[in-house]
Amino acid sequence: MKTFVAGLSLVCAALSAAQEADWTAWQWEAPVEIEESGMVRLEVPPMLLDVSRPDLGDLRVLSAGAAETPYLVEEPVRRTGGVRDAAEFKVVLSGRSTVIEVTSGSAGLIEAVQLVSPARDFLKAVNIDGLTSGGEWRKLAENEVIFRQSGDVERLRIPIAAGVWEGFRLTVDDERTPPVPFTGVRVVLSAEKPPTTELPLVLGERKEAGGETRLALDLGAANLTVAELRFVIADAVFSRACTLGFETAAPDGKPRMETFGAGVLYRVAGDRGTSAEELVIPVHRRIPNRHVIAVFRNGDSPPLTIRSGGVRCAPTVLAFHAAQAGTCRLITGNPGAKTQGYDLNPLRGALAKAGGQGIQPGPPRAKPDYRKPPALPGVQPAGAGIDLAGWSRRRPVESVTTGVIRIELDARALAGCRADLGDLRLIQNRRQIPYLIKPDSVGRELKASVVPLPNDPKSPTVSRWKIALPVDGVPAVDLTANSPAPMFTRRLVASVERKDELGNSWREELGAADWTKSEGAEVPLVLHLHGRRLPREFTMETDHGDNPPIAVENVTVRFAAPSIAAKLTDDAPLFLYYGNPKVAMPQYDLRLVRSALLAADQQAAALGAEEPLKPDSKTKRGVDAGSPWLWLALGGVVVVLLVIVARLLPRPAAV
Repeated sequence: MKTFVAGLSLVCAALSAAQEADWTAWQWEAPVEIEESGMVRLEVPPMLLDVSRPDLGDLRVLSAGAAETPYLVEEPVRRTGGVRDAAEFKVVLSGRSTVIEVTSGSAGLIEAVQLVSPARDFLKAVNIDGLTSGGEWRKLAENEVIFRQSGDVERLRIPIAAGVWEGFRLTVDDERTPPVPFTGVRVVLSAEKPPTTELPLVLGERKEAGGETRLALDLGAANLTVAELRFVIADAVFSRACTLGFETAAPDGKPRMETFGAGVLYRVAGDRGTSAEELVIPVHRRIPNRHVIAVFRNGDSPPLTIRSGGVRCAPTVLAFHAAQAGTCRLITGNPGAKTQGYDLNPLRGALAKAGGQGIQPGPPRAKPDYRKPPALPGVQPAGAGIDLAGWSRRRPVESVTTGVIRIELDARALAGCRADLGDLRLIQNRRQIPYLIKPDSVGRELKASVVPLPNDPKSPTVSRWKIALPVDGVPAVDLTANSPAPMFTRRLVASVERKDELGNSWREELGAADWTKSEGAEVPLVLHLHGRRLPREFTMETDHGDNPPIAVENVTVRFAAPSIAAKLTDDAPLFLYYGNPKVAMPQYDLRLVRSALLAADQQAAALGAEEPLKPDSKTKRGVDAGSPWLWLALGGVVVVLLVIVARLLPRPAAV
């Protein structure tokens, strides 16, 4: 071992020779007290992980003399023990019980027993006894609930005290329900699990839509190695499928939801007051985002009462060799830092066996010598010149500063530009400023006014409302509404009255949704629109049949608000142009540094008042009746044609 440590010291010294001299671009630091030289295992606290890059490529360990020390990120070890079929399976019906006896067939530690059955939709209690090597039976589990329900929800695995067991006797209670067939028993061997700690899970915004509950969750920090998420749910009996995900950028730059965990949460009640529950979703991976989304599929059941939760995490450990005792520093917070390749991976196995002193750094703090590095120093922001005659609208960009800026596109900008955003142009000094679409769109809302319309005598059972928005043409994700009525089921239809070029009216349906509300449950209407552009005014209606009418209130339209990012080196006036249906999509070289631009520190800029530059091509024009001289000329032509036709017709024969 001494030879290995000496060799490691030489390797680390060689890798440190080309250390970086300037550390002012790193924003955060934490002191690390090294008591003696040798191997060190440094646990990175969540507060430092939260301000680090997702790949942890900006983490640096600096010695007392500010020399860079190579390290290796230790991956948490998690090995499953495996599942094996028990031997000598024997089933006997004894009175009102099914008795199953097996031999374990394994000399390892067993931590659970799993029943195998083809039966569907059952719920029973089971007692488990274990046979020791001395031939003694010991009680391992009593009145444990086993069940299987539709939708692949089941509990057939029963945890027991880990130990070496020669065999098992399982007694299934058949007193309340008929016996079900069992075709085998499996033993679950003990697994090697990394140490974990639990952090509180903060519940955020909650939305109920389309039979689903979408719940925003705050993990407490980004870049945590999450083992599992646990929920505290107050409902007495339930079963729900749940998925966990976070928003990330697809290769085309558009946001998408990446799923990182899924499972079924349940709580069931058995006989004699027994119950079983599963409130944990396994994860076992590093999550780059701090904010994630949990989706609970409720179907026709009411939403769950979720009180709180917890996130269990494995520590992130840096293994390195400290050349001497003293105060080191762990620094991070440099999005533009180059990821160091320390070439310690060949030593990973030896490092795991080398041991070393476990250390936690002190509280993180801002580095006093931090200087914000220039954003993308090699990028020239000025683009090509442009003829702006084809654009119909522009807005000034306010609060502009040099550096990287972010402009969120509001409802008015989205309503005025194309659906693909290809007509957006940032203009400064009559030249284009290259930009990129920032993929993490945020959800924004528009409040709509609701005015009941008088009933049509031809359709007395139809209730109608006029919905008015502050913006015409906003691309809507969905529409939500509430009703004070306690219980009803209706189909709501949104539509708009259109006119063709000849002035003929026709009705265009914008969307429709079924809305059911039972007594005691506050269920809003959710009408999915999938980015459809809504007119400033439209109608909603429903046929209440033989039921009393319902009231509709609190109508809200939700839209996705993307943002654009650009680099500025000039503080001259900046404008956002849009409203050109014929222009091609821009192709900027800035896309070659997409990751660096989107990861840079961005200053928020706002859009000012809209300025129309020319009539919008989307504006509907009325039907032009034409000049009266044109109608007079057409009338003359018709008279002449009638005279010609009359002369060509044969004359009637004389009588």
